[in-house]
Amino acid sequence: MVTAMRWRIALLIALLLALLLMLLPDLAAAADVDRGRALAERWCVNCHTVSRTPPAARADGLATLPAIAADPRTTPATLRGIMSAPHGRMPDLSLGARDQDDLIAYILSLRPN
Repeated sequence: MVTAMRWRIALLIALLLALLLMLLPDLAAAADVDRGRALAERWCVNCHTVSRTPPAARADGLATLPAIAADPRTTPATLRGIMSAPHGRMPDLSLGARDQDDLIAYILSLRPN
C-alpha cells in the first residue's frame, strides 16, 4: 500500500516536472517590453517618436509609435509585416524574430487604456 502511494506521488511529480519543462521555452521566449523600448530608442527614434509622451510632434509626417499602437488595424501580424519588408522610407533593419517580438510588445504596450 505504501509502495503504491509512493509510486503515485513519484508519477505526479514526474508529470508536473514534464509540464514545467514544456512551459519553460514559452516563458523564456516571452516578448520583453523593456528590451523592445531599448530597441525602439536605438533604431526607430531616427524616424519615429517612440515615447508615450513626446516632447513635440514630428514635422515629417511619420506616424509616432503611440499613434501606430492606437490604430485599431494594428496587430502583431501587421507590425511584423512592416518590419520584415522594407518599404518607402523604412530601412531594412534585418531584425531577427526576437527583436521583432520585443519591438511589437513595446509598440502594443503604448496602446491607450
